[in-house]
Amino acid sequence: MLSLAFKEMRFFKLKYVLVSFILFFIAFLVFIINGLANGLSSDNASSIQQMAANTYYMHEDASHRLDRSTFTKEQKEQVTKQSAVEPLGVQMASLQHEDAKVDVTLMGIEFDSFIHPEVIEGISLSQNEPHAVIVDQSLKKDGVQIGDTLYEEHADVTLTVVGFTEGQTYSHTPVVFMNLDGWEEMIAAKGNVFYNAFVIHDNEPIVKEALGVLIGDGEWVEKDQVVQNIPGYSAEQTSLYMMLAFLIVIAVFVLGAFFYIMTIQKINQFGILKALGARSSFLIALTLMQVIVLSIVSIGLAMICTQLTQGILPADIPFALNTRMMLKLSGTLLLVSLFGSLLSSYNIVQADPLTAMGRAE
Repeated sequence: MLSLAFKEMRFFKLKYVLVSFILFFIAFLVFIINGLANGLSSDNASSIQQMAANTYYMHEDASHRLDRSTFTKEQKEQVTKQSAVEPLGVQMASLQHEDAKVDVTLMGIEFDSFIHPEVIEGISLSQNEPHAVIVDQSLKKDGVQIGDTLYEEHADVTLTVVGFTEGQTYSHTPVVFMNLDGWEEMIAAKGNVFYNAFVIHDNEPIVKEALGVLIGDGEWVEKDQVVQNIPGYSAEQTSLYMMLAFLIVIAVFVLGAFFYIMTIQKINQFGILKALGARSSFLIALTLMQVIVLSIVSIGLAMICTQLTQGILPADIPFALNTRMMLKLSGTLLLVSLFGSLLSSYNIVQADPLTAMGRAE
């Protein structure tokens, strides 16, 4: 069966190459959109996604949004008596660096907290340096280097960069981590000191219950819910995955139309093969075999080209590939191709040997 399938594909090379190109470009577009979806997801929420905290205690009226949740300094002092609980402050800010301003998200954390990000260059936060900060390395493109200062004009606070981390962004802005002393000083200069959430590493029922007793106007929120409620996150992801869904549906009809036309063109051949003893099931299996070969080659090339595209895209474009997701999409496209080819199975079953023999004469 396989040899017969390859013989026909070699004989009608141009026709099968064109179908392969159609499938290749569909798969390539699917992978590109998925990479953009992953890239935007990471650019919008990587600081939360990578944070070692799994559960967040937020104000019950905050609708699971960090920027809407606030707890007082007094509540924070009560909560931190629980050794497993860490406070987290989150605030958008515009900092002055030399002659330009950079938009960032400030995050206040304990200097020795389990949510302290990994430092890839420089040093970690220190208790003795309240104005020392660790920043995401994406700020390097704005000329920020270790030892540089970032000025917050509303609080009249100057922050000194002591280290870089990576993959730490929030709401499409780089994150600047500072210890709690610096956070409280900066927020106090603007008004009342507040924190946005309290976090724990594991879902520990005893700790969660104790914190609920201390602060009764909050609720525990899982990390996934926090990510989904970052402003703009759900809208971006829903739009991109709707595009993916429509693209896959379109692929069914496009490929189905191509295979239908190809089947109609070969109806006489199918009739002759039936006259020679071939069953309809054999001919359908033969068609599916060709589709599988074309799909594997086309999708495989699309995956390779997507990997190459990732390497040449500008750094400003948020693009990230997820191997597991790419494999899932590849499997989906393979099934779509098979389904499209099955739409023409009816014509194979209806192929009449007598009519084909008559045409052959």
